[in-house]
Amino acid sequence: MIQQADNNRLKEALSHYKAGRLDKARAVYLAMLKQQPHQVEAMQMLGIIAYQTPEYDRAINYFQQVISIKPDWPETYNNLGASFWEQGKIEQAIAAYKQAIAVKPDYHDAYNNLVVALEKQGKRLELRETHQRGGSPHQSGATPEKLAAMRRQEKRYREASAHYQQALACYEKVISIDPKCADAYYNAAKIMEKQNRREEAIAYCKKAIAIKPKAKFYNQLGNCYQRWGNLAEAIACYQKAIALKPDFADAYSNLGVALQEQLKLQEAMSYFRHAIALKPDQAETHLNLGMCLLSLQDFQQGFVEYEWRWRLKAQPPTPEQILGKPLWDGSPLAGKTILLHTEQGYGDAIQFVRYAPLVAQRGAGKVILETNRALRRLFTTAPGVQEVVVKGEPLPAFDLQVPLMSLPRILGTTIETIPARIPYLYAEEKDAEGAVKYSELLRTEGEVKVGIVWAAKSHTASKRSCPVSLFLELSQIPWVSLYSLQKEHTDILDGAPIQDLRELLHDFADTAAVISQLDLVISVDTAVAHLAGALGKPVWVLLPFSPDWRWLLDRSSSPWYPTMRLFRQQQPGDWSELFARVKSALLSWSGEWSVMIRK
Repeated sequence: MIQQADNNRLKEALSHYKAGRLDKARAVYLAMLKQQPHQVEAMQMLGIIAYQTPEYDRAINYFQQVISIKPDWPETYNNLGASFWEQGKIEQAIAAYKQAIAVKPDYHDAYNNLVVALEKQGKRLELRETHQRGGSPHQSGATPEKLAAMRRQEKRYREASAHYQQALACYEKVISIDPKCADAYYNAAKIMEKQNRREEAIAYCKKAIAIKPKAKFYNQLGNCYQRWGNLAEAIACYQKAIALKPDFADAYSNLGVALQEQLKLQEAMSYFRHAIALKPDQAETHLNLGMCLLSLQDFQQGFVEYEWRWRLKAQPPTPEQILGKPLWDGSPLAGKTILLHTEQGYGDAIQFVRYAPLVAQRGAGKVILETNRALRRLFTTAPGVQEVVVKGEPLPAFDLQVPLMSLPRILGTTIETIPARIPYLYAEEKDAEGAVKYSELLRTEGEVKVGIVWAAKSHTASKRSCPVSLFLELSQIPWVSLYSLQKEHTDILDGAPIQDLRELLHDFADTAAVISQLDLVISVDTAVAHLAGALGKPVWVLLPFSPDWRWLLDRSSSPWYPTMRLFRQQQPGDWSELFARVKSALLSWSGEWSVMIRK
């Protein structure tokens, strides 16, 4: 019975760990140690959590305790070595990796970590002996590239970078011995692309093609061109790859992405469907197809395809696996408690928390919302939500769960039935009063106060961000005052006629309080734009040529936010022309608004 209880608690803690609820996982493991001070599995996981937090001293202490109890556990030595490595204690890391190998001679992960550490210390003789003794990591399947990918997924970026460098050095060595080895150029180019080495990556792809024009070489060259915005060249490369290998699913999928960026969505979908026919379980292709369908207002099929996000390689386990409770299917809740949980960016959470009242209306006894700390206070104002829990904190009991972004599919949302009643989030009264006291916000009677955001934080940030200098032209309108709602990249405001409100913005409730005192928000595609829309504040969103699916196509209004106006790039990357339209619109809008204020 005791063993079964231990197993259940370990499973519970592991599910919290996989879900990213490290605090809750830690609490379970600590409780186990309190009852059983020598519970090595709990101790090992506490070390791993400390490593990821990162609290390297604490991690080292846990791993050393595990070793004192269970000295034949090679993974613990490897983890200990990784902790020493992060502290820059390379010699201690080397010793730990060697001990891992001594316990498990075929432990290729430890061999590769040891190789990286020996290279760092310049121990060439010992490095050569290690290679001879351990064999080539490539033969084991644990290549430096694979290790780098694993480390990136684990957010161990320093180790990932080191593994990439090790792999690149191997390929360069092969090239020096055999300059006609096309695959070495190809593999090196893939790494260079990840390292953002544009010219070298493209040059190495071309060298591989010159030696032997393989389909995968053209595909990789297309990836390089696409990464750096040369879509025409990327499309030509993918087409060549397909001509050489007509069943090359990845090339069809990549070609679809390039066409999607050009807003040729019907063509893109045909290639996505071809790729899926060849490779039905290709999750990323399904997801891209879904985003095309959503952009074209086919919400029914689009949201079905969007569910494939749970099968992406980098995605954690599904909510059912993590939370251990069934997914709500839209059936009457009959008094049951349901957990809504956020899963992606802040903007996504703000956009889709609007569905909470609809869930409550299905007969929920209680609606609990799990979200990020930065959104907690704001989401206490969301109608339909009875309790807000921060991710990582203990969850109250619940019967069913559903991710917020699955609700449009489950509830059968169409373009006509989007729940768009605003506001559905509110500035807390005490926060709004605090914002009013900030004298700079109300410094001139009759001015039009405009909040601005110019930079995004997501993986598509470069496409979605614009130069702050373009906003300076808006400050030339005499009755307009600009206020930065940007939390990062504000050092460039020094001397600019833009008031920096960064010190007020500790979480999204603070941002909501400040927005409530403004007349207009002008933002690139960020969470602040969603927040302004959810508050019912006039907001203008500045969109790249190929925007996210939620902004649809060829329209200046948003069915999600009635007070929102969309400004779209006419050509990829051209913010100047867009800002000319924004300035003209602001002159007209703010002039009328200023007159109303004065009255």
